[in-house]
Amino acid sequence: MTPGANDLVIIFQLATVTFFIGLLIGFVGAGGAGVAVAILTTVFSLPVHTAIGTAIAAMLFVTVSGAISHYREGNVASGLGLVVGLAGAAGAVLGADSSQTVSDRTLGIAAGLALWCLSALVWVRTHIASGVPADREQPWLGGPARSPREWAAGIGLGAAGGAAAAFFGVGMAPFLQLGLLTVHHLPLRQTIGTTMLILVFISAAGGLAMARHGDVSGPHLIGLTIGLASGAYIGARFTRRAPSGILRGAIVTIPFVAGAMLLFLR
Repeated sequence: MTPGANDLVIIFQLATVTFFIGLLIGFVGAGGAGVAVAILTTVFSLPVHTAIGTAIAAMLFVTVSGAISHYREGNVASGLGLVVGLAGAAGAVLGADSSQTVSDRTLGIAAGLALWCLSALVWVRTHIASGVPADREQPWLGGPARSPREWAAGIGLGAAGGAAAAFFGVGMAPFLQLGLLTVHHLPLRQTIGTTMLILVFISAAGGLAMARHGDVSGPHLIGLTIGLASGAYIGARFTRRAPSGILRGAIVTIPFVAGAMLLFLR
């Protein structure tokens, strides 16, 4: 089998597998980077560094479309998102470079544990944000003037989230959302949309930094992007039909299962 044909097989297989993962991710509104890393390492036998770089790069295409959609709906605090996003980009480069000194085995264990911590953060985030459903919020008229302390907190939030995302290869959306909800007091809709904008910067910078180290696989990137994007688009259309209790349980369970895959199935 020629290399070109082998690449096509990889793209088809990965797109097929991750399409169904994307359906679930889109259905529950969860991030997909950590799940993608688990699939790439346990099912497709990619080294952890390459799996992380490929997953982070693939998330760029997913987050760009989501950020555009949220911006059109008025769900993005643009100024805050740009500041936190640029700090996240710098953190992502630092995280990607730092991960090169860690062995594949150690990084896989660290990523699995990070996904378990992320699962706990998701649980906290869903309980904090459960007071006012997003569809019952008052129209957002723009954020208030922010103090230097709030801007500094935003920079720290972005830098920490970006570094962790690129180092561990996990989506840091719950961490970023918690910061925007509790420190900057954004409404839920603007928290979700602004986080999507921040993740554009993090995934772009992290993906480029990992590619510079040779840790992005082209065929796997194409297959992953096709599968996750198409599956998530379809799955998101059915989110409102599910009971909130099922959604909350699934959102917490997905990163926990992905972490277990990295810890025990590699």
